[in-house]
Amino acid sequence: MVEKLEQNLGGTDLERRAKVFAALSDPNRLRIVELLRDREELCGKEVAGALGISLSLYSHHARALREAGIIIRRKRGQTGYCSLDRELLADALGPLSR
Repeated sequence: MVEKLEQNLGGTDLERRAKVFAALSDPNRLRIVELLRDREELCGKEVAGALGISLSLYSHHARALREAGIIIRRKRGQTGYCSLDRELLADALGPLSR
């Protein structure tokens, strides 16, 4: 029965999905993801300003989102830009919408 359930998950690892859900359980992290949903990428200062939080608080939440694989960070000079790993989100959330 358990093997059959795991086969129906579309190859997405349960532990990885659990990390995604844990990261998204914080309201500020969910707001960051929703902000990035409609944009290609933003720098941390832009995200913090749009959400009305400090850059330090943004960095704390962005780290958790990066560790879960939800956002990808690209650095140019001293500025870090983040974007969503849309494929990971689709893999993690997709089985729930079927």
